[in-house]
Amino acid sequence: MKSLEPGVEKKSTVASIDSKKCVGCGECILTCPTGAVQIQWNETIPLFQKKMVEYAYGAVHEKKGKALYLNFLTQVSPACDCYEYSDASIVNDVGILASEDPVAIDQASVDLVNQQPGNHTSKLPKNWENGEDKFRALYPEVDWSIQLSYAEEIGLGTREYELIRI
Repeated sequence: MKSLEPGVEKKSTVASIDSKKCVGCGECILTCPTGAVQIQWNETIPLFQKKMVEYAYGAVHEKKGKALYLNFLTQVSPACDCYEYSDASIVNDVGILASEDPVAIDQASVDLVNQQPGNHTSKLPKNWENGEDKFRALYPEVDWSIQLSYAEEIGLGTREYELIRI
């Protein structure tokens, strides 16, 4: 890379991720303005999902019985809610869920979204019928159930729930 100052040359550098220091938060993917940072999802996603569960467990394990979890199943976007933009919702609005169990509420949320007909005008490429896995249609390389199974395994909560509609 050439310097703007005559006779002074700058050294060119390339950014890289130090895998020994990486904690798997994914923040680099969101903040990279050019999309140059990529994750090998097919190699690292199960470990990444388990780390997220462990972080959640660490944040709430001392708060059992003192926390309430709310999931808004509205405007369910085809990408992560943390993106600054969105596309059309993959299903119509379902409602708001509340629970004292973070695992049960997430399992119920997945079940309720998958029970809906898919929105053909969204980026949902298939699995439009009621009961078909909308999330797998969007991200076939990601097994979302790993998080819920692992969360149940380490005692964060249970995947069993009773849905009470009000």
